Amino acid sequence: MKLPKDVYVEQGNISGPTVALFAGVHGNERAGIYALQELQKSLQVAKGTVYLVYANPPAIEKNVRMCGKNLNRCFMPDNSGTSYEDKRARQLMKLLDQCDALLDLHMFYDDQNVPFAICEQNSVDIANLFDVDIISTNWDSIEPGATDGYMFNQGKVGICVECGPISKSNEYTDFAIRTVMQFLSYYDMLAEPEMYSTEPKRVIQTLYAVHKTDESFVLQPGFHDFERLTSNTLIARENGKEYYGKSGECIIFPHYKARIGEEAYIIGMEQMY
Repeated sequence: MKLPKDVYVEQGNISGPTVALFAGVHGNERAGIYALQELQKSLQVAKGTVYLVYANPPAIEKNVRMCGKNLNRCFMPDNSGTSYEDKRARQLMKLLDQCDALLDLHMFYDDQNVPFAICEQNSVDIANLFDVDIISTNWDSIEPGATDGYMFNQGKVGICVECGPISKSNEYTDFAIRTVMQFLSYYDMLAEPEMYSTEPKRVIQTLYAVHKTDESFVLQPGFHDFERLTSNTLIARENGKEYYGKSGECIIFPHYKARIGEEAYIIGMEQMY
């Protein structure tokens, strides 16, 4: 198979799994990009095949989230779009079709949040090995078209790890590298396995998204990702209507600058694990 642009391969001397490492799906999320650059120099694969993928080269070059369209909503089997991101997604889906598993490295905007993993239920046990505090599930039903959801819908492992705040990309590069090594260790692809996390995790299932539908919509100030809610927590107001949380719920990705039609926030529920 001819490799797409900015895709590199490392192979072990022993046959084994084929996995993909993605970074730069959003070009301004740099920790994963820096991690892949370091791994290109140092990664020694003992078994199987590892693809190192700089997912959105133009956005990476410009250090912007995207050039025309959110690449992480383009991984749909029936994608026939004409944007660069649509075309790139079709290239990368062909690559993913050859892979057993995917680790996609991202970052987030909330400076007060900590690294977390996004995956479906079939990958929770693997995500539990990473040095994250939170594992969030059920995203494919809320936000279809993501890389990890594409793998899940093929019955494969797809995990997105949000490696830290975008403003601290350099600080979280080592975390991203360690996560890659833990992922590869799970698949027995390294001569010297990486230590796994043994810390307990919060597991949070997404329930639904709330969209801004009117200019009167006001999200209450001060929310942070995965903040726990109660039945007395006022979340937002719109045309005299008030939105409250429920016990056991949490708020995810509060978007204070959301435009009409965009997600204003997502509600999740703590799960037993």
